[in-house]
Amino acid sequence: MKAVACIVLLCVASAAAQPAPVIRHIAIQGNTRTRTEVIRRELLFAEGDTLDAAQIEETARNLRGLFFLGRVDIRVQEVDGTADVAVAVADLYARALSPLLSGEIGELSYGGMALDYNFLGRGQVVRLTAEHDAVSGVRAAAYYRAPRLLGSQHAVTADVSAGAEGHDVDVSLSRPFYALAARWAYGISGFSQEEVRRLYTDQALTGRYTDRLDGGSLWVTRSFGDRIKVRPTVQLRVTDRRFAPSAGFAYAPEDRRRVLPSVGVTVWRPRYDKTRFVHGLGRIEDLQTGSWVSLYAGLSHKGLGSDRGFRFFQAQISPRFRVYDNGYAFVTLFLSARRQGGRYDNILALAELRAYMKIREVHSLALRVRWDARGRTEDAGQLLLGVDDGLRGYAPRRFDGSRRFLFNLEARPMFWRRWSAVVAGALFVDGGAAWTPGRASPSLNASAGVGARLALTRVYNHPILRADLSCGLRDRAWQISVGIGQYF
Repeated sequence: MKAVACIVLLCVASAAAQPAPVIRHIAIQGNTRTRTEVIRRELLFAEGDTLDAAQIEETARNLRGLFFLGRVDIRVQEVDGTADVAVAVADLYARALSPLLSGEIGELSYGGMALDYNFLGRGQVVRLTAEHDAVSGVRAAAYYRAPRLLGSQHAVTADVSAGAEGHDVDVSLSRPFYALAARWAYGISGFSQEEVRRLYTDQALTGRYTDRLDGGSLWVTRSFGDRIKVRPTVQLRVTDRRFAPSAGFAYAPEDRRRVLPSVGVTVWRPRYDKTRFVHGLGRIEDLQTGSWVSLYAGLSHKGLGSDRGFRFFQAQISPRFRVYDNGYAFVTLFLSARRQGGRYDNILALAELRAYMKIREVHSLALRVRWDARGRTEDAGQLLLGVDDGLRGYAPRRFDGSRRFLFNLEARPMFWRRWSAVVAGALFVDGGAAWTPGRASPSLNASAGVGARLALTRVYNHPILRADLSCGLRDRAWQISVGIGQYF
């Protein structure tokens, strides 16, 4: 018996001592429109590398994150100390010519959009939009993104739009973290934006002014650690902002020029769950279940060219929990403020809980509870509440204030599922309040309704078409809202 035990131990030790196989060949299969080199450049391994299961899994996750790819299957066959890797993918329909429609009867926004998420099969994004917004008027936009510029790990993005109430130009060049093992990320951007901002009181327009913002930023981030990521960041942001009241209105914030150096750190635990029917409808979701915390601090100083001096702080804590096999809870706590002249101002705070529970693998229950606050801000911004801001059944901008509370409870049954589409529904209850302390007391308002969901599983990013019919219990009025994606 002792001899047998020794032989078994020797065999186990020998197997444990065997080196991992070396990748001999990589085959890319199933792509029709997407060029093979586009998929190959996303691989975190190459011929001649030692086989690493973690890199195989991370590569599959990165490929699933590409909007123009559907099924991703990486298989490994080991032969005599070597390994052959087959990467099988399926292209999605990445081109679309789509109408745009949103809002309510009497205040509809409409237009059209042409886009290609896989331009020329190179994984680039091109989007052209023309629309008439019910509030701001006509606007046209063009967007371009190359996530791997000239085959490198750099990304370039250009977003340009112009309309009746201003323009928006944003150009950036960056090198993001393309893999968990990547140690450096950096970027530089420049922007010019102009828009008309509106302030409301009880749905009545009480302020309107032009907001012009020009500037740029650059940042560098270093990543340390493996199981726990520690990522310190250095950033410099320069902005020049000009305001002017519209005809017939007197209020506009004061002009400001800011040179803002800052430092920060993010601590994050990378952890993912593969699941379905949480945020999407049927597609494999790589649900990020690792918690993180981020802290930032910086200053504005007249000696650097700013119009005023102050220090600013920002903190976010995001615990994320897998409560049980089919239940998840995501918490976000956020606070930012400035300190100037011995007091804190420009205070922004948020606390939110989102919870998702799967029922029989294809149905789900979703909950959101959120509280927002603004205090002693530099300009007269406000928090709105209505169909566009968390409370279906009430008109946009129905309620406003410097505090906002809302909750949403939604049952999401799935009715029909095929290879090309998924049909689901929603039964929901919404509630919320918006108020300004000292001016009004919070008054809870509620609504209830039903909705339909259609997921197109063969189209880029598996879009969800949403339509909801709801009734506000306070106004006793019905509202129809449509959009892309789940409501929350």
